[in-house]
Amino acid sequence: AAQAERGAGSAIAQEEDDDFLREYMRRRMEEMMAQINARPHFGQLVRLEDGQAFLDAVDKEKSGVTVIVHIYAQGIPGCEAMNGCLQCLAGEYPQVKFCIVEASAAGMSRHFERKGVPALLVYKNGSLIGNFVRLTDEFGDDFFALDVESFLVEHGFLPDQSLVPTVRQPAIADDDDDDDR
Repeated sequence: AAQAERGAGSAIAQEEDDDFLREYMRRRMEEMMAQINARPHFGQLVRLEDGQAFLDAVDKEKSGVTVIVHIYAQGIPGCEAMNGCLQCLAGEYPQVKFCIVEASAAGMSRHFERKGVPALLVYKNGSLIGNFVRLTDEFGDDFFALDVESFLVEHGFLPDQSLVPTVRQPAIADDDDDDDR
């Protein structure tokens, strides 16, 4: 009888521990979600109309935000493809600010307009941390968002989403009873 009482007491203590841990995990998840929601969210491609808008997009952004700017020119192979790729990536990485600016509007030389685009400049905390010109040498004239995403992940400018764990519901909500009979 004493052993049964100890077993019941142990089960109650275990249940209280489980309840405490579930509540702790719920509160911690709320804290983390609040931190995520406090960060800037973009989610779309930002068109910069001139050099001043370009400077403002980089220099006036909150610290810690990655800003990726595509410098393009009309009629140059690869520029239209890059704009489409960045439009897709902007939706997938809303915490990253993706921008486009026409080379002539940004004050680039005619030579750069013809030979240097498509170009990607990557900034963080107002500093240039990545500079890639004539990306058609890397990708060819036609490429996909997955190609650009892999390139940016490989260079450390985008987080590798395959490494981000999925958030799971508590085991109680799990339909799988782990009983393999």
